[in-house]
Amino acid sequence: MLSRENDQAIHKGLASIEEGFDEGISQALTSLTDIGKGYLSERKELEAEMTVSSIKEIGRAAALKGMENAAVNAIRSLEKMLQCSMKQNMEGTTVRVLLSFGAIGKIAAEQQLEMVAKLAASVLGESGNTAALLNRERETIAVTIGLGEIGKAVVGTKFPDYSENAAICISCLGETGKLAAQKILEEAAIGAELMLEEMAAAAMQENLQSAAGSIATSIEEIGKSAEEEKMENAVFQAVSALQTIMSSSGNRYLNDASIAAKVALESFNEFDIINDEASIRKIEAVREMMRALWVNTK
Repeated sequence: MLSRENDQAIHKGLASIEEGFDEGISQALTSLTDIGKGYLSERKELEAEMTVSSIKEIGRAAALKGMENAAVNAIRSLEKMLQCSMKQNMEGTTVRVLLSFGAIGKIAAEQQLEMVAKLAASVLGESGNTAALLNRERETIAVTIGLGEIGKAVVGTKFPDYSENAAICISCLGETGKLAAQKILEEAAIGAELMLEEMAAAAMQENLQSAAGSIATSIEEIGKSAEEEKMENAVFQAVSALQTIMSSSGNRYLNDASIAAKVALESFNEFDIINDEASIRKIEAVREMMRALWVNTK
């Protein structure tokens, strides 16, 4: 019965988007949220994840159509699901919700829906702090993926008004990464560094050297926290990312960004920068795991 209700609700939501009928979308999201919360209370995780995917699809479709209010409502519905899944300690559903924020926020940024992208990034930032403080590494990694995907889309829009959203993504990734390092969640710390590095590459492609410089500072902060906890792999990734930013920005004559990365690199005074095969393998394993998580949520 619940499954049939789920199918009816998503059909109504998607049809209402095609018709531009806001009230129908709102009704569908309310119905899906109630269904999902029911699944969570009964600890039916697979069914709950299916409902999260339905809400995400409505949010993505609304963002693609430029329907800002509907996309915001989808994020709000996911927030309610997130509260329940975290309270029930249902990791699979929580991860899917967090990645769904990223999926909606990414499309919103690409469609120039600034408010929607900002909301998605802000919710992820708060969730990242909570997950890291609770030592929930997989959830923290999901946050870094979502923030990184939104951030890359934001810096790729070439719209100056998006500088605030870029700053939010950079700041939230840096804070989540630092907390992860302090809580000795090495894979999550590496994940934040990887997403920041990808954001830097996108920013440099658009000659946004202020953003690239801020990213270098955030990577340095994560790396220094990792260094204090003797997490060699995370330190290695920080140094490697900073080297890449310094070199790439220098090649593009983005002097301010290159200098920022160079200054950040110099803070790792005693780190011997060599090809550490073990660290490289670890970082690639984290990268592949993150890629698989993101692909599975599309």
